[in-house]
Amino acid sequence: MTLRTRSRMLPALAGAAALTLTLAACQGGQSDGGDGGGDASDEIVIGVLAVDSGNLSFAMGEAERAIQAVLDENGDEIGGKELRLIYEGTDGTTGSAQDAVRKLVENDGVDIVLGPASGDEGETVVQYALTAPEVTFVNGAASPVGMTLEGAENFFRFMGDSAMWMGGLGEYAYTEKGYESMYILSEDYSFPYDNAGGFFDEFCAAGGELVGASWVPVGTQDYATIIAQIPSEVDAIYVGLGGADAASFLAQAVSNGLDKPIVGGSITVDQTALSGDANIKDAAIGTITGGPVPGVGYDNPEWTTFTETVENPNIFTLLYYQAFDAMYQALAEVDGDLSDDQAAFRDAMQNISYEGPAGPMTLDENRQAIVDNFLTEVVEGPDGSLITEQISQKSDVAQGTTVYDRFESCP
Repeated sequence: MTLRTRSRMLPALAGAAALTLTLAACQGGQSDGGDGGGDASDEIVIGVLAVDSGNLSFAMGEAERAIQAVLDENGDEIGGKELRLIYEGTDGTTGSAQDAVRKLVENDGVDIVLGPASGDEGETVVQYALTAPEVTFVNGAASPVGMTLEGAENFFRFMGDSAMWMGGLGEYAYTEKGYESMYILSEDYSFPYDNAGGFFDEFCAAGGELVGASWVPVGTQDYATIIAQIPSEVDAIYVGLGGADAASFLAQAVSNGLDKPIVGGSITVDQTALSGDANIKDAAIGTITGGPVPGVGYDNPEWTTFTETVENPNIFTLLYYQAFDAMYQALAEVDGDLSDDQAAFRDAMQNISYEGPAGPMTLDENRQAIVDNFLTEVVEGPDGSLITEQISQKSDVAQGTTVYDRFESCP
């Protein structure tokens, strides 16, 4: 089975699709009495989890944009069943994610959960999925390694994990950039652990050295103190911050005269940080990173179509788009059939061969995507804005089995 991104349908579909989107404040319905089977209803109910407050509060808006783009392209009915979406916001914490997913499943009676957006949330949702086998869970943007190693047969992830996103970057930093010693400044939770772990496993194997680390809480305001503690002899700094924290650090790096090159985590120099108002050019330009988002110069017609449809996409837009698009196409393949505990639908997702904006994708035996990965570098664009330029692409990146924790020397 080969499912491909479809061409856009008539613009009139946009209005029709928009009518089906039910915000979290609305009453959630049960498609089949709340048992997740979905076969005795004229609708398919999909609950969407995304962060809408805190450091990553923009993620909900990006998820909504991504989902709407897929509906605009394909329509809001499958097999005669209307797609009804219920959006439920979180604050990025495990407790918030647990409350939100329980509401969607136990109160709203959804057939499918799409999400969540952030790392620790993802581990919570997977643990919940193990207790709700009648519901299918499709990951949004959460990327801890362990999520698809927990044995939840109803959980699918159409993206790489955060360690996979570093594939090729550690060796590039050592051999091409000549960085022999590095220091970590990173947020203190599961996603940055795996993201940095994937990088430093490769960097240290190539001959590099990690000389120390500062793991900071999400929402840290003062980076000047930490910058002052970075050893003067290191060649570069690995920065694993995201969202508003990344933008704040880059601005303070400029104001505090930080003159070390930066290797960024996968969300450190995303367009969310680069498009901020602060004068961050001196710190940001030359930063290299790895992740699922291609840079300028990437040649793929699916990517061209996607970026024309979804303006100024970032990592959250892309990941939610690919997850919802792949899920949608699997539903279409089975004509919306969710009978027999959604067996045909899940089989269609397991055996998918998806060609999306960021390249081809298949799933391994753990329902984890095998993906292309992209290395990029921050440069100044023709109009003076900061953009990420494509360095290279690594194909068929598969998941490992190492789950990382906080570390201060080579893992």
